[in-house]
Amino acid sequence: MRAVTVVGALLAGGASTLSAQHAHQVELGGFGTYTRYDKAFQLDNQFGGGGRVGFFLSNALGLELDGTLTYPNPTAGGTHAQMRWASASLVLNSGGDRNILYLLGGYSRMDNGVNAPYNFVLNAAHAGIGDRIFITDRFALRLEARGYYSPDSAFGKTSSTHILGSVGLSYFFFGGPPAEKAPEIPKARRDSIVAAGGKVPERPRPRPGGGGGGGGGRASYEQRTGDWTHKWFWGGQGGIMSVKTNLESISFQPTVGGHWLITGTEAAMYVSYDQAVFISPQQWFVLASPNLGGTFKFDGVRRVMAGMLAFPVRQRIEPFGGGGFAIMQARGIEATTGSCLGCASSSDSSVVLAAANNQGTRAFVWIMGGIDINQGRLALFGHYILTSSSGNFAIQGSTNTIQGGIRYSLGSAKEVLTEGH
Repeated sequence: MRAVTVVGALLAGGASTLSAQHAHQVELGGFGTYTRYDKAFQLDNQFGGGGRVGFFLSNALGLELDGTLTYPNPTAGGTHAQMRWASASLVLNSGGDRNILYLLGGYSRMDNGVNAPYNFVLNAAHAGIGDRIFITDRFALRLEARGYYSPDSAFGKTSSTHILGSVGLSYFFFGGPPAEKAPEIPKARRDSIVAAGGKVPERPRPRPGGGGGGGGGRASYEQRTGDWTHKWFWGGQGGIMSVKTNLESISFQPTVGGHWLITGTEAAMYVSYDQAVFISPQQWFVLASPNLGGTFKFDGVRRVMAGMLAFPVRQRIEPFGGGGFAIMQARGIEATTGSCLGCASSSDSSVVLAAANNQGTRAFVWIMGGIDINQGRLALFGHYILTSSSGNFAIQGSTNTIQGGIRYSLGSAKEVLTEGH
């Protein structure tokens, strides 16, 4: 309890000295990990890796998403496990320009592998303490210790606890050191410059929310740079998608794709293509008729989406949301050996295969929410996508996707007619 009190005092004392340069910055980083697993899991302590993206809501408060991946070996021998953990955190920051101590806590989704007996998922809470040590104005060394606690039962225990340490590098987008205040030019000097036909240097304009002076030199919710309306944007995105079948527990698979955005004044048309490439094939059972069925596997999912997005705030850093329709298709569908149940002939096998191909494609409704960070023609974004469920599809239930990426404006999407002179 005394240690917690000391840490709280350090954070409270440091908050007043935190530089304004970090407010509204985006942090992107990668890190290496070392994990000590709960003894009930009977796994070797193991090195791994991960990545994170965070956003400073203010000088002292931030939001963060991160994911880790490790391949620990069972202490009793056998096939390695595959631990894929995803977390969302609220971060309390403190410190100065060159050193930021922080506390964090939040929710974790712990996908504990694909090989039995580790093919299950746990919900967990996590908390941690760390430090960012700035090497330059943009790069920082980040050290962190974190604990995970799951109240779900696993291996005969009603709860489990894991400890993770990480070391990595972070890069900070937007914002920068405080702008220097321009010295006041004496009136006599100003008059002599004007009399000589010169131009008096302008003092730097404060940014909105910067509190006057140099504006704190930080990125803020100021108007977009450049003309955003009626533009063609092309971009790319990557992330993770949740996948669950009637034979497999939920897993998180990597996705990559591209998109096309045509902007209006406060809305945009959105078209995208994504492909999830599975780390390992997923199996599902296909029921072709009351007496015929079979087990099939697929190694990926294609998704085409079209819809509308709203950008109501019209700021450099702005939320957006929308929805539309999507078509999803399971790829690489194959029957597993000897899995056709009730098949007495090749025609029965053909019926089951046709049912599997039919159940491999469905149409869906989707909704999206995210944050867009505009910098001239370039935009950095992150978003969450929820698709509806569909009966008799290879994937059971709805899918959840978290992605991030960039998009770039290639020009105007609207013809402007001008009169010749």
